[in-house]
Amino acid sequence: MCDTSGWAATSTRHARAGLSRLIEPGDLLGPLTVEVLGAEQTLELIASGTGPTPQEQQRVGEAAEASGLTARQRRLPAALQRWRTRLPQIRDTQMLRSLYRCGGGLLIPEDAAWPRQLNDLGPAQPLALWFRVAAGDSDPYSLAPARLPQAGRSVAVVGSREMTDYGGKVAWETARELAAHGVSIISGGAYGIDAAAHRGSLDGAQEDGWPALAVLAGGVDRFYPAGNDRLLHAILDRGIILSEMPPGSAPTRHRFLQRNRLIAALAAGTVVVEARWRSGALSTAHHAMDIGRPVGAVPGSVYSASSAGCHRLLRHTPAQLITDAADIMELVAADGADPGWPPGLRPAASAAVTGDAESRSATDGLGEVDRRIFEALPVRSTTTPSRLSEAAGLPMPQVLGGLTRLERKRLVHRTGGRWGRTGHQLGRT
Repeated sequence: MCDTSGWAATSTRHARAGLSRLIEPGDLLGPLTVEVLGAEQTLELIASGTGPTPQEQQRVGEAAEASGLTARQRRLPAALQRWRTRLPQIRDTQMLRSLYRCGGGLLIPEDAAWPRQLNDLGPAQPLALWFRVAAGDSDPYSLAPARLPQAGRSVAVVGSREMTDYGGKVAWETARELAAHGVSIISGGAYGIDAAAHRGSLDGAQEDGWPALAVLAGGVDRFYPAGNDRLLHAILDRGIILSEMPPGSAPTRHRFLQRNRLIAALAAGTVVVEARWRSGALSTAHHAMDIGRPVGAVPGSVYSASSAGCHRLLRHTPAQLITDAADIMELVAADGADPGWPPGLRPAASAAVTGDAESRSATDGLGEVDRRIFEALPVRSTTTPSRLSEAAGLPMPQVLGGLTRLERKRLVHRTGGRWGRTGHQLGRT
């Protein structure tokens, strides 16, 4: 494997490879422990068979409490026992070498190429991302960065596996037009709307573009579903395939639902084309809303069960009605992301996008969730995420994700686990 200045140390990559095998997605104490102790020390602690030191327990516990985990979720000794059940399965070096030979590797948060938009997931962010590209004779680590989605230049298009002709046509045409203007299309590689969106992105791709990204619920060495094998191989040629599950992992219902949060976080916005009343695609939409991403839904016939979930989103959530690719770009623009709109997809001028600097406030261009969080912060003091959650009336994952986005925009400041608005003397409440 070829490490350059943009890639983290091999030992750290090997440690995270092993941890991705031991810690199941959705086990929130895992990423927090790695953040506090480091990947290598966490793996050593798991492999040692001993309990954490009082200092380790305290540091991890404080971080978990600040992130809103319950007392039960913060129990590190119990988590270590849980993670140790898979120790015999660790084959980090073998996994990396085998995957490298077929054009794959492992992205980790310490890499310069790591998609920083995943940080909005807070403690739910993945430990690592296994990837695969059609490398040929090239080093896959040299190809992966260019194929990863750019913040503001990627859209998730998801929907039901049991699509109608109408839904398939909308997904294909929309993805094709977006890809033709240099926008990456993210979906889950499944039958139905996912497959139609992937095909549209490939059909509309620019000659030098990387329009397609599939996020799998199982290992990237096993394409699922098997009926989409040819499509997924085409994505390798013109994009990238990702998964937080290590090679050899089978997709399960739990992993599909956890996978959906990655699709939502990687994209600047999520569009649901068709979804039944209890479709799994709705979980992607709700994950997006939880971290403040804009969501759109395509309407369908009131007589069609395949559109019942979309109508549910439009009626009961802040999801916006989508009819074409221009609507999608306007949806993303309204959330404050401005990737430089291509001709033909440029949204209409609005105060949030083009207003004079003198007439704009700090909250102009913010999504609804981020605006609520910012307005709930004390003006001249700081507060904790738990108190902010109460003040804003938002669940802790949304608060933590929103604070991360506001910090990137330099609207808020963090001091010792407490948060306040930037530009004021920071006291305590």
